[in-house]
Amino acid sequence: LGLPDAPGAVSSSLRASVDLPARTEAASGFSPAPQQAMASTTDMYILPGQPVPRLTAGNKFAMGVKDSISPFSMAGWVASALYAQALNGAPNYGSNGRAFTQRLGASAARASSEDIFSNSIMAPILHEDPRYYKMGRGHSFLKRTIYAATRTIITRSDDGHATANLSLITGNMAGAALTNLYYPQRNRTFSQTTETFAGSIGGSALGFVVSE
Repeated sequence: LGLPDAPGAVSSSLRASVDLPARTEAASGFSPAPQQAMASTTDMYILPGQPVPRLTAGNKFAMGVKDSISPFSMAGWVASALYAQALNGAPNYGSNGRAFTQRLGASAARASSEDIFSNSIMAPILHEDPRYYKMGRGHSFLKRTIYAATRTIITRSDDGHATANLSLITGNMAGAALTNLYYPQRNRTFSQTTETFAGSIGGSALGFVVSE
């Protein structure tokens, strides 16, 4: 699968080496494809070949907050609540309209706390890059799916090396533990919390696959 940044993201430190050949080619009459604009410091999803800035701890904090309330995240809250409602599963609020509203609120609280724990808190502490680098078209559907799903356990460090995605894992673990403050009593056991954590990891993998 290669490194997490294998799709070709270019850091700001490499822009000079990219720009020089481009200027040389332009002088010789060759017109290269236009370079993509650099991603902002709060962009969570990076296009193939897109230059990216190095993130500070403050950038990661802002990124986590922004991602926790993004439209993509909100769609995930609704999907999670609908799934639990359809199965009448955890969190066990019941099966009526009021129960769906409670599940939606619980889903928003869990997902938002996981984003903030993972991206705003743990990523700076562990010096990990929380961004998702898209593989993009030109690769098979299976390869892109495997790549996306495995980003829950593989990421890159701030210096670009492949590393275990401990920020996401520990952040989701903390978010799952926090549900014991607002889930129904029957959903506050160790086994239920473990299931919540496993579901969160699965949801993160699905989110990466959808974004890919």
